[in-house]
Amino acid sequence: MRKRLFTIIGSLLLAVTMSAQQYIGSEGLIHVPTADMDTVGIARVGAHYIPKSMMPDKMLIDGEKFNSWTQYFSVTPFRWIQLGYGYTLWKFHKNLKKDAEVGFYAKDRYFSVRLQLLPEGRWWPAVAVGGNDVWGSSDNGVSGSNYYRNYYASLSKHIEMKGHEFGAHVTYRKWKRDFNHKWQGVVGGVTYRPSFYRPLRLMGEWDGNNVNIGADCRLFKYFLVQAALLGFSDFNAGLCLYIPLYNPTITK
Repeated sequence: MRKRLFTIIGSLLLAVTMSAQQYIGSEGLIHVPTADMDTVGIARVGAHYIPKSMMPDKMLIDGEKFNSWTQYFSVTPFRWIQLGYGYTLWKFHKNLKKDAEVGFYAKDRYFSVRLQLLPEGRWWPAVAVGGNDVWGSSDNGVSGSNYYRNYYASLSKHIEMKGHEFGAHVTYRKWKRDFNHKWQGVVGGVTYRPSFYRPLRLMGEWDGNNVNIGADCRLFKYFLVQAALLGFSDFNAGLCLYIPLYNPTITK
């Protein structure tokens, strides 16, 4: 128990960067990507708790799904591109021995990329395309994993009303692996920032399988906390740190 407690605390302390679709360090909602982009010159480092309902169905230990953590690093070097690297901790028997203790002895790693083809204007939405787990072994490779491989095209539009910001987001998402097809197709959601506290963002989404609700909040400009309920029942949350690489001003 002490070892697990230290692991959880360490993950949270290492996790200093997240925003929407926070579990992979990318802009978005909870489980749904959007066409929004991060501030130029900003990197994110973070960790996120993932309930088993959000895990790919083939990531198992002794035939059972499990709760896990993701950790990531992402950067937005230019206005139109965001790049990320992350991994999900995977439970295995130690040294692959069936009678050995079970712990997070493996990682499923993935790279992500987002390209904004058109920034949001007064009369039109932002348009972006991207994907996660975009590079790695194929089905014919040694591991044949690609557990998180998906590609998407997104539209995002925001409007201001008396200091309040409302956002609408629509995404078409294509997953490579059949066991993730429950999240495939047209997905999206809405966001709201109140005029009295703009660092707070409330959101609701349809991820293709569940209706999820959540909120994230920027603290002291450099930290982001996100918490959500998947299907109104399964809790997930993360903590993230924003690191200015060559842009000392964080505008969001």
